Amino acid sequence: MFINVEKKAQKLFNTYQQATSKENMAMVLANPLFSWHATYYTAKRKKNMIFLNDATTMAIVLFDVNAKNKQTIKERFEKQLAIVWQELGLSAESLADYLAIGGDWQISKTIHPLQIKTITNFYKNVIKPQAKTITSEIDLAKALVKKVQQKGRIYVGEDETVKIIEMAQPFNIKHVNFEELYLKEITNKLRRLSQLDGEDLTADEVDNVIQQIQDANNQLLDLFLVDAKSNYSAKTVRRYRDNLRFYLNEWAAYRLSTIFNIYVHSSVDELEFHGVDKTERTNIKASLKKLAKYLKDKNIISDNEYDDILVDTQKDSVDLDEEYEYEDEGEDQAIEDFLASLFSESEKLPVVFDSQTDKMLDEYLKSFVALYGLISAQQAYQIIHSQNPSIDKERFDQYIQNKFDEMTMEYCIIDFREAFQNVDIAPEIFIFSPLLIKDGDRLPSFYKHQQGLPYYIPEKEVLIDNNFNPFANISNYQQDLEELLANQYGLSGDDLKGAAFLSLYQLKMSDYELELSSVNKAITKVIVFLNEEHGLSVKQDKANEPLIKLLVLIATNIRRPWNRGWTNYEMLRTKDIAELVSEMGINLDDPKLSSEIISRIKAGSINRDELLNFLESSNLPPKVISKLYKQVEEL
Repeated sequence: MFINVEKKAQKLFNTYQQATSKENMAMVLANPLFSWHATYYTAKRKKNMIFLNDATTMAIVLFDVNAKNKQTIKERFEKQLAIVWQELGLSAESLADYLAIGGDWQISKTIHPLQIKTITNFYKNVIKPQAKTITSEIDLAKALVKKVQQKGRIYVGEDETVKIIEMAQPFNIKHVNFEELYLKEITNKLRRLSQLDGEDLTADEVDNVIQQIQDANNQLLDLFLVDAKSNYSAKTVRRYRDNLRFYLNEWAAYRLSTIFNIYVHSSVDELEFHGVDKTERTNIKASLKKLAKYLKDKNIISDNEYDDILVDTQKDSVDLDEEYEYEDEGEDQAIEDFLASLFSESEKLPVVFDSQTDKMLDEYLKSFVALYGLISAQQAYQIIHSQNPSIDKERFDQYIQNKFDEMTMEYCIIDFREAFQNVDIAPEIFIFSPLLIKDGDRLPSFYKHQQGLPYYIPEKEVLIDNNFNPFANISNYQQDLEELLANQYGLSGDDLKGAAFLSLYQLKMSDYELELSSVNKAITKVIVFLNEEHGLSVKQDKANEPLIKLLVLIATNIRRPWNRGWTNYEMLRTKDIAELVSEMGINLDDPKLSSEIISRIKAGSINRDELLNFLESSNLPPKVISKLYKQVEEL
């Protein structure tokens, strides 16, 4: 049995087996039903101990625990647990099994601060006010068991406690594979580090991140190389070690890249321009493939991530004639079919409302995707219905159903419950841009970034008038950009039109390239495009300041899917769900949603499910969350 004791109470448990290793902590986390947190409160100069189970509402209270009787704590605990167990309607046989499987007490420090906080709240709100009426420790324990408690992100009551215990039978202790646990800890750290943007860091912070990446890489390689020794010769293992240390620590790390995003910033092929010959690059790619296979076999990376690494580590490209000779005709045909599907007319769909209303709904969906990039069918209906009350849910769902699996240049409609089960996104029907499924990480990352942001919703006439088509009306500054490119850089004709349009297009759509979500990076990409495709020599200097300023102005005022339709300037004043809830001034006795939140939900500006998720994970009291939750569901 794992007993996690607050520091002030640890001397009372020094006669029991101490277990403070990381391995023990992992066992505690893996077996919450067999884990208890303990501390004491002082009343009338006596220490009264409270034990709280990590998975259920079970609580044990022992009055007057001291240095003289601390050897009897375990015995008293088990006697009282037997009474609580019986009170819950559980059998004596199941208690005997529970205690036998739990085994000897293993004492460690506290793991979950929330458990100690719950005990403290029990003392303030239950024990202290009723000290005169509840004088028996068992009566107090029974009262605490009936209290709803927060366990992580969920709330557990007395009924759930019984279900948890019954479902856990026959009882067993889950043993942890510590090597796998250590591997996950290292790789989770590398994933977090790979998401940092160097532009947001100071020089010292960048140095610190590089060092963290290198340290984590070395830990990862230690595990990989131990595994490799059982399958490969010592010479091969040394080659893997040297190749991976050089590439991951001396090349990728200095670009704030890890094994999880090397294909974005740190292509092996770029090493050719830094004096690394073809043989060395081939050896590095072979080593990376082995490391990727190891991580895939350990369920650390997904199939999509593994495929991305394989693509980036394929052999160096051959001469042009040789490349055509070995081209994959099947792949070419697949690409042709895909492009044909985008530009061909879709099959005529049955009319659901009437031809004019169906066409209006199609315009809505095009605008939603152009503005937001991604929106659930439920949220789309909420916005459309708020502007068109006659549109009923049943026929709208049928309209969406008819368009399932249709892919156009503007949008796709797919049921994620069936199509992308491995993507970390809500299991709903979504309308989204085809640009978001270019790789496996982009869609879930984009979705996660938008959580909690309100939707920018213009008037109906604006939404259905094709104002946000990314292939047409990108910016009011298009003419200004054309004049500047003509007068200062000498572009003309189709060259001028193409340069201006594609520059604007990249500024708007750069937010689909997650690493280009910042304005500075988007502008840098436009400058590279103008220099490479139109033969310009633009630099970010005084001579080119008018162009840079105009690009900044455009980028700041373009409506971006990354921001759910808001411009970067508007985002400075746009409140997310957390800010709106914090401004409500909640009355704990009679909590109510603010009129602003209610009106935004009805208009579709706030996603109802995202608000519910926020409330569930907030620190508000359970009763307040329950009342607010009910109000949201009733809207």
